[in-house]
Amino acid sequence: MLELFVNDNYKLLKLLYDNQTVILGEKVVPLRQIEIANTLGFSKMKTNAIFVKLQEQELIKQEARGKYTLTEKAEKIVKYIEKIDDIK
Repeated sequence: MLELFVNDNYKLLKLLYDNQTVILGEKVVPLRQIEIANTLGFSKMKTNAIFVKLQEQELIKQEARGKYTLTEKAEKIVKYIEKIDDIK
């Protein structure tokens, strides 16, 4: 039911959250933007625009080309929304 209320920015953020992995002791998202776009059914342009918004809001950081990390703020948002979704 939550899908009815979440927007594309959150869908992308959630996908990043769900696909984090630990490399050299740091959580990173190893997916490229094209892989994210294809998974979500978004265009490359739309995906890039959302990445820019999420970076401006300090929710994700680009560590290196193709390597992103979620900020603590982003992790809290996802966990909070997941908690809401668990309420039945």
